[in-house]
Amino acid sequence: MGRKKLSAEELRRRHQRMLNTFVREAWDEIPAEIEVKLRSLKAWGFDLLSGLRGGAQSVFVAREEDRRGVGDVYEDQGETFEVQEVWKQLPKGARLLVRVGLEERRGVIRAYYRAAHGEETLLFTLPAAELLLAYFKKRGFGKLLEAFHASGLTTEFIQKRGEQGKAYDFDQLPSHMRRALREAGDLIRKRTHVGRFTLVYFGKNKDGDDRYIVTWLVPTIHLFDVDIAERIEKLLAALD
Repeated sequence: MGRKKLSAEELRRRHQRMLNTFVREAWDEIPAEIEVKLRSLKAWGFDLLSGLRGGAQSVFVAREEDRRGVGDVYEDQGETFEVQEVWKQLPKGARLLVRVGLEERRGVIRAYYRAAHGEETLLFTLPAAELLLAYFKKRGFGKLLEAFHASGLTTEFIQKRGEQGKAYDFDQLPSHMRRALREAGDLIRKRTHVGRFTLVYFGKNKDGDDRYIVTWLVPTIHLFDVDIAERIEKLLAALD
């Protein structure tokens, strides 16, 4: 059987929703890498350590839950590590960098330590979605966890509430919905420079709860900046 065609009324309702789906977006280049703070590395669940790796002086990471301390000697994936220092701050001129690529149809994150003299050390390579979900859970970012849809070079969030109905035009939007559009636009314009935020609002249900659909397409690399992730979490939470 062929797919059932939409009735004229169904098409009219769909077109009405399209005409009243409001968009904030910008499309600059997604950066090849970004610098993050040590705070972000901690937020993802890692400690930054220095010591011996396979007998050579190096910088490396360990899962925070493993609670590695000075003097610990352990093996991981066939390599021996000896912890000499747990870093609380980066040395002057040193940087933490992340790069996100698309490999085998999924996003992959690589984190690097770049010393002041320019030498880079790969800290870890992980599927971006795996790290994002663990990081959101650790930080208590419930809205990001709930709305998470897919992750590659960009990550899509979809937050839906209630049944669909007749979409409101812009002049009918309540103040908190207009504020969400404004704040999302500001975040895209000032911080991520790439992304797309959409909002369609259907009014309240009989219990007085808002009905809406929000989607947000964010460069995956920017979600590893904990400040940006926190802002998106708060904006999604403010809609409820």
